[in-house]
Amino acid sequence: MNTQRITDTWQTVIDSIRSNKLRSGLTLTGVIVGTAVVALVGAVLTGLSQRVQEASEKSAPNVIYFTKQARIGPSLQQPTAEERQRKDFTIEDAIAVSELSSPQAVSPQKVRGSYGPSVDIPKVTARSREGINPLILGVWENYPSVINVPIEKGRFFTEAERRARSSVAVIGFGIAKQIFEDLEPVGESIKIDGKLFRVIGVLGQSTGEGVIGSGELDERTIYIPFETSEKFYPEIEETLIAVRAPAGRVDEVTEEVTFLLRQRRGLKSTDENNFGVNRSEQVFELVDDVISGLGVVVVPIALASLFVGGVGVMNIMLVSVKERTAEIGIRRSLGATRGAILSQFLLEAMTLTGLGGIIGIAAGLFLAFAVRSIISFPAAVPFWAIAGGFAASVMVGLAAGFYPALKASRLDPAEAMRRT
Repeated sequence: MNTQRITDTWQTVIDSIRSNKLRSGLTLTGVIVGTAVVALVGAVLTGLSQRVQEASEKSAPNVIYFTKQARIGPSLQQPTAEERQRKDFTIEDAIAVSELSSPQAVSPQKVRGSYGPSVDIPKVTARSREGINPLILGVWENYPSVINVPIEKGRFFTEAERRARSSVAVIGFGIAKQIFEDLEPVGESIKIDGKLFRVIGVLGQSTGEGVIGSGELDERTIYIPFETSEKFYPEIEETLIAVRAPAGRVDEVTEEVTFLLRQRRGLKSTDENNFGVNRSEQVFELVDDVISGLGVVVVPIALASLFVGGVGVMNIMLVSVKERTAEIGIRRSLGATRGAILSQFLLEAMTLTGLGGIIGIAAGLFLAFAVRSIISFPAAVPFWAIAGGFAASVMVGLAAGFYPALKASRLDPAEAMRRT
């Protein structure tokens, strides 16, 4: 098809849309919604994936977590019976690991609370105000050397305070804001599950650039000495061991610590590990799983919208063929081939849905960046979402327009000219 014919066809489509604005708008609704969803989902999921990678790299790229269960942090899977029956790590295990020469820093960790939604929430209060969903971590004084713990005010606790089981705490910015408002928190007292603690430090405010909930997690975390957590929470038997490896030596440190822990747990060379070995980036695997799950759920919805839009396009093309029967007859009598008629109507259908696709993509990206601006939700513009959305809309036009175009090309010229 030459350029002039394409230009004429485009003008015909525009004229048809102008003369039937309501019908064209309703017809393209499904296509617009479908491509908008593709663009929106693509922008959000790509932004989330990039944010997960950035957060993983910033959190502690050289940290390995050794845990009783296979995975650390929130998980979509419940621990197996075998995992629940495993022996807990002990403080002696952590001391043994810290005596190795290869790790850069080591700290045991006890957790009171939950990384995700939970019914067992610690209670942190001060001045008749309560912190929202706090997460209590019992660690050693060198924990800031293991992962990044940005102290904005005050300090972290010392070895002497840890060994003395002192009731001191370093609280997240969010917790500090909730219970102290504009009052200086350092030096003030808080109650953690009814036990009195003195605030000696406050973490920095989240930048808002974390993954879903990760910035909020930093702001609700409270660090207390490990021995203090043992004193106040003897029922928490599980201990994880966080190990920071020197740059470029993560694999070496992982192997050395794994070998030591296997020896301490009495495993034979043929036995599998009865503990979890998690690198920092694996902590974010749940978010990746959720992102993939969102794609699996939402994309079929977008395809369903495109299918509905395709039915509407087929309907309007059939109406168009009926309305232009006489025109088709005249063109055929003047020498237009069936192939020319077929290609014209196919191009009309594809142009119509392509226009809907462009509108839908623009709407989807606008919504994505509007959401990002309003609630700091990550979004990025992936080429595949733009190309995929437009290609899908054009393919819908091709599929939906084929039967009407075929019907138009098969009209008898003499019979068609009599239908005026």
